[in-house]
Amino acid sequence: MLRILCLLICMITGPVFAQQQNDLYHTEVQLTGAEKAESIAKQDGLVNVLIKVSGKTDIAQNEVIKKALTQSDRYVTQMSFVEYDDAPRAMKLGYNSKMVLSLLTQAEQSIWETPRKSVLVWVVNEYNYQRSIIWEQSNNSLITRIKDAANERGLPVMFPVGDFDDVTSIEIPDLWGNFKKPIADASERYNPQAILVVKVRGNSSTWTLFDTTPQYLVTASKKPIEGRVSGSVQLADMVNEVSDYFAKTYTKNLGAVASDSETVSIQGIHTTRAFFSIEKQLKQMNSVASVQVNTIQGDKVTYTLSLLGDYQQFNDELLSKNARISLIPEEPVVNDGTEKSAITEGVTQNVAQEADKSVDNEISVESEEPIKPVVHEYQLSAS
Repeated sequence: MLRILCLLICMITGPVFAQQQNDLYHTEVQLTGAEKAESIAKQDGLVNVLIKVSGKTDIAQNEVIKKALTQSDRYVTQMSFVEYDDAPRAMKLGYNSKMVLSLLTQAEQSIWETPRKSVLVWVVNEYNYQRSIIWEQSNNSLITRIKDAANERGLPVMFPVGDFDDVTSIEIPDLWGNFKKPIADASERYNPQAILVVKVRGNSSTWTLFDTTPQYLVTASKKPIEGRVSGSVQLADMVNEVSDYFAKTYTKNLGAVASDSETVSIQGIHTTRAFFSIEKQLKQMNSVASVQVNTIQGDKVTYTLSLLGDYQQFNDELLSKNARISLIPEEPVVNDGTEKSAITEGVTQNVAQEADKSVDNEISVESEEPIKPVVHEYQLSAS
């Protein structure tokens, strides 16, 4: 009875197909035999995550990103080790999504928007002059290589399972010739947002990307994107090219820098040479993402700094790298008891007078002066 019920449910609901899920903020990195292998793995892991989120393979060349990599521990939220019989030990790492997005904002980088389009991948392999469709359930190495490369780029992919409906709905010449109607009909049951047809022939492959849903594939005026790759990593190269297309086409700007910032003033800057020297030093600090000069008054220059860490990290780095700079202690706030008493008495009297006028009146006390940002003051000595 239970088997019959399960069969009825499956017939009513229809087939459910698995789409490869890409966790953009988690990655796995193999450990090397280096002395600081774990530290290196955390840096490599952060680069992997930044590539997936931004869609840019060269993201690590950004100067702000280079600084952040020296503090990769700050971004790690999860860490575990994995043992393999036939591969080196690895680390599974999770990174703080808010901090990663903040870092990309500081680096003035855009991201590949989410949710991302799911891509149905049809693979036809030609071997010994025979062509065959590679199905999901075949566990073929071609499928595995595409999946692994897609996971590294954060590209959601899925493959036709190869059941009776698949086998009877499309033929190899339909895929090899990129015939839209049969491809659209066979793909519709998977409900993808894009379709990728891959034709593998030995050491080279050609691919065609239809950036549309099956419902509009036949009538869409948008031309397909095509490419050719070759070599031992041809399928990884193909996934990179497809991912680059999506990342550039569906990019999202993060807006203005919205990060931890501090206001800092340095006194004792008497010459143009000293001005540019201090500015250069601030920009080169690992704890600083960007530097903006706010005001110049005499020998005092005030900056707004976008920090990669907290203020204490910045302060420690600044004082350690420039012995001529010292922190000016903040003046303690002194509470005048007499003044406070007089103010309290005046407020109480005013409240009483207002209460006499109308018991329904509400009194609100608002600060007329805007809150001023805290300015950390430093002194640059002559020698």
